Amino acid sequence: MKNKAFGTTVALALGVAFTTAAGHADAQESQVNAARDRAKAAPGSAESALSYGSALRRAGRETEALVELRRAFGASGGKGPLAARVQLEVARTHIAKRDFELAMGTCRAMAKSPDAEPASHVCAAEAHLLWRRGTEADAEIAALARSKSPSVEVQYFAKLASGRSFELASKDAEAEAAYREAIRIGDGLSPARPDAHVLLGALLHHTGRDGTAPLQKAVEIDGHDPIALLELGRALPSGSPSSIGALERSVAERPSSTEALRSLAEGYVAGSRIADAKKVVDQVLKLAPNDVNTHVIAGRVALAEGRADEAIKEGETASKLMPNVQPARLLVADAWAKKGEIDLAVEAYQAAFGLDHSDPTPLVNASAACLAAGRVTSAKAFGVRATKDFATLGIAWAALGDALVADRDVPGAKAAYENAKKARGVDAATIDRKLSRLK
Repeated sequence: MKNKAFGTTVALALGVAFTTAAGHADAQESQVNAARDRAKAAPGSAESALSYGSALRRAGRETEALVELRRAFGASGGKGPLAARVQLEVARTHIAKRDFELAMGTCRAMAKSPDAEPASHVCAAEAHLLWRRGTEADAEIAALARSKSPSVEVQYFAKLASGRSFELASKDAEAEAAYREAIRIGDGLSPARPDAHVLLGALLHHTGRDGTAPLQKAVEIDGHDPIALLELGRALPSGSPSSIGALERSVAERPSSTEALRSLAEGYVAGSRIADAKKVVDQVLKLAPNDVNTHVIAGRVALAEGRADEAIKEGETASKLMPNVQPARLLVADAWAKKGEIDLAVEAYQAAFGLDHSDPTPLVNASAACLAAGRVTSAKAFGVRATKDFATLGIAWAALGDALVADRDVPGAKAAYENAKKARGVDAATIDRKLSRLK
């Protein structure tokens, strides 16, 4: 399911977080500090300065990164393949700062050098993708095809940009093919790169499939990549120790990432670690006090503590900051359900699903809320709709099974639970317990 409201999509996130695989250091050693020490040990080395600048960008310290990257460009002499790599990293740092004009200016400057001309098209494509301009990105990729002898690395990043453009156009099959081709191309790169694996895994996860394998591969390649760790944490069962562990590592690598912090807070809530969730929410609110998603997470924490009125307040605040945000409507719906106001809850659930037809949660939660309120017919209706729209998701079948149990339809409930076990996203042991109780 594509989560369009919580932070940027991974396609855009990777657009500001392409990484070079670093050597695996001791788990306690900061990658930034290690890169800094290497740069200090070789003050005239453009490679070391580039590595340090890249590490700073990955850690979310873009202003410091630009200083170091400018030093790297000077040390490179401003010419040749190394200078082109530095310029591309400078552009990506501007993209991370969401400064399109400076990013594109860097890309256009690259086009003036024969060594950097092929990479300039990848650079421009990534800049256009910052503002979700898939058509313009496609034009740059087409221009790259007319360039002379683009390097394997340039071809690799071009394929990633192409895949991200396909995602923007909701052409998921084409995007998947592009990412798999990028993985194939990336096999010829040294050091190995995690980016294609991250994008593929996130795409699979967001489209209702299991993306953990490619995401685990990405973390295997670079265990310090904050985006790979973030997406792995999201793909693993929410609230599980493995998911929370990956999210904690992502935050450790990029402490200023509000997106990673919000995901970690969500994980803590799902794992019933409410005190930890509150601490993270307080941290996020300091970084982004007017951020829509931050208020939604704050509301989720309030709801977990039984403060439904406070949750509704946070949801309405989020909706005022940005209308038509699905997670805000879903939060309000869940809070009304918690208060026993089933009519208001159903109305909010329907509104939430209307805002994002790719997320089954409003239907599943609505079914459970109606069931708790004794409205079995409505619970069945939401369960049926969930299974029709999300036939591969176990949570949809489990919700229908629960409603059919309440309706004393034992054969129907058994069939629904069996379908839940065949699907994904549910605990098989839990479903087995429900089956054992059927008579």
